[in-house]
Amino acid sequence: MRYRGPREIAAVRHGQSAFNALPAGAGSGGGRPDLPARNADVDLTPLGEHQARAVGSVWLAGLPGYRGPDAVFSSTYLRARRTAELALRASGTTLPVDPDERLRDHDTGPFALMTPEMADEYDPRERSRRLADRMHHRPERGESLADVLLRLRSFLRDLCAGHPGERVLLFTHEPVVVLLRAALEGLSEEEVWRVAREEPVGAASVSRWTADGAGDLRPDGYGMVAHLSGLEEGPRDTAVPDIPPSRG
Repeated sequence: MRYRGPREIAAVRHGQSAFNALPAGAGSGGGRPDLPARNADVDLTPLGEHQARAVGSVWLAGLPGYRGPDAVFSSTYLRARRTAELALRASGTTLPVDPDERLRDHDTGPFALMTPEMADEYDPRERSRRLADRMHHRPERGESLADVLLRLRSFLRDLCAGHPGERVLLFTHEPVVVLLRAALEGLSEEEVWRVAREEPVGAASVSRWTADGAGDLRPDGYGMVAHLSGLEEGPRDTAVPDIPPSRG
């Protein structure tokens, strides 16, 4: 379906988190990285805070006045809320941030804060179960990517009904950004995997969809990171393997 209503939707992935910054192999051999008990409580690293401020001071503050946001929504997870707080403060934007559970990270159950090595040690068969049906596999006590897509479609319907003609800014997670693209652009499952594999959504990147003459939201920049120029890149994200997208 085509989503009509907002003049623009921009989605910011949160800055680098403590989980993203774990080195390769962390947690192997039975050790557990020093992380909170809940995925929702994982905070930004100092680099992630710098990235969040750059979203505000460079990208958001650099927009022409007519392209500034009219409404701001965030995932309820700490790293997304902190990114929103720091970015808006750095840009001088005083809009309130509306938290919405439907923008939260993909819930992978017990695998949420596991490195690939830890996931294999916990359940050596989980990888093959995911690969058998990457979109619909639902981990123990978790949700499938199809579940995430369904809640995003619900969010988009409400957004289109409640914010006609407005520019809306979202602060969220990598799987959400990829699946927003799937919903807004009508991607097939195969195209979702290609995007996840070939078009990374980096920490503190910006993706945008703008209404065309008919009001349909069309892609207008994906995974943009020019505003982060000059910042330290930091280590690569840590992912539970073979669930693209899966790095939060």
